[in-house]
Amino acid sequence: MKKIKCTRRCLLLSMVLMLSSTAFMTVASADTVKASDAEPDKAVTVENVTLHTYVGDDGQEVQSITYRLKNISALGSIAPDDFNITIGSESYLVNDIMIMGNNVKLYVDPFRYLGKTVYNEKMQPTHYDFSINSTIAGLDLKKGDPCQIKTRTADDFVKGTFKGSNGMELPYWLYMPAGSAKVPLMLWEHGGGEVLSSSFEGANILNNRGAVSWIEDGYQTAVLSFQFPENYSFGISEEPDQLKIMQDYNDVIHEFIQDLINQGKIDSKRVYISGASSGGGAVLRFVMQYPDFFAAALPICAKDTLIPISKPYGLAYKFEGSLALTDQDYRKCYQDISDLISHSDITNVPMWFVQAENDPICTSYTSKILYQVLKDKGAENNRITMYSDEEMKQAGQMIYHSSWVPALKSREIMDWVYNQKK
Repeated sequence: MKKIKCTRRCLLLSMVLMLSSTAFMTVASADTVKASDAEPDKAVTVENVTLHTYVGDDGQEVQSITYRLKNISALGSIAPDDFNITIGSESYLVNDIMIMGNNVKLYVDPFRYLGKTVYNEKMQPTHYDFSINSTIAGLDLKKGDPCQIKTRTADDFVKGTFKGSNGMELPYWLYMPAGSAKVPLMLWEHGGGEVLSSSFEGANILNNRGAVSWIEDGYQTAVLSFQFPENYSFGISEEPDQLKIMQDYNDVIHEFIQDLINQGKIDSKRVYISGASSGGGAVLRFVMQYPDFFAAALPICAKDTLIPISKPYGLAYKFEGSLALTDQDYRKCYQDISDLISHSDITNVPMWFVQAENDPICTSYTSKILYQVLKDKGAENNRITMYSDEEMKQAGQMIYHSSWVPALKSREIMDWVYNQKK
């Protein structure tokens, strides 16, 4: 396999590689592995390195590393404590070592491939890349060194581009399960952190479990995710140009899915949509635009795409002070959303709203008010989950925005979605 630079650009190539595994016959979990008697006149030469990764809650995690050596006899003995893995001030262990032929595979505490960004109390970020230092010359590794990347599940998505009849063209990633029968489809709408302008190609698949979770949890389903070039503003409902672009994108995606349905690949009665943050807000607008298309929707920590709430009431990126609306402001927002929904009847679309009660990034009022409006208009099959601060802490989240982490681990929520049919 061709060597590639271990940078963000390599993610595009790794997305189209089918996940494969190397067969290792000998397992060594002792402190020291003796490959053979070392030949002192030979230096350790690494022919290639493969990072075996998976998509975790906070992005792409490395779980093992395979070094292919030119000659294993040059290695001699090797032990887990010959390696020191760090990201900033955090250290990660090598737990086991396996050797077969000229391959040396390290099993490690999972660490983030893209490194880690740490925020201070003023939300100012400092980024640290991973570093692997070894007492054995030639086995050091840093992000950016030549390597291959294989990512569980994510590599099973096929990347393409689709141009709609409106002239808009977007890149997409599609996973289709094996077999010829019609299957359900989950459309995953990524968040603002995964747009191309500020991330990398494929971030919509790799930055969190939003796309891969349905597959890894055993649902026999297709999964589709388009990646957008830019994020939209808070208060998009008062930004006609941005709203029009979002609606044009929705037309392109709808057309693509309809093509899959017409080809007999997708069950038209089981098309689902979910997304988080900016993607959660996009879910709401997509459902409004095509109210008869989706069997169910799961908007998570939805951005306020219906009416402006965050900007006029100062609730976006608010890390200090109250996140509560006054009764008067609540009634106004309720009426404005009610008026908007009267022009697009979505009362028959089953929706499960998910958010942290004290989300400081995207106000939870968008979800709470829309849920109440729909209930008052007769919607009978909607649900809502508002995670408490304690529940978010238990999910490992200190900033109470990423409610997709506990939501995508809830079998109750995910089963509910896939039990819905048109």
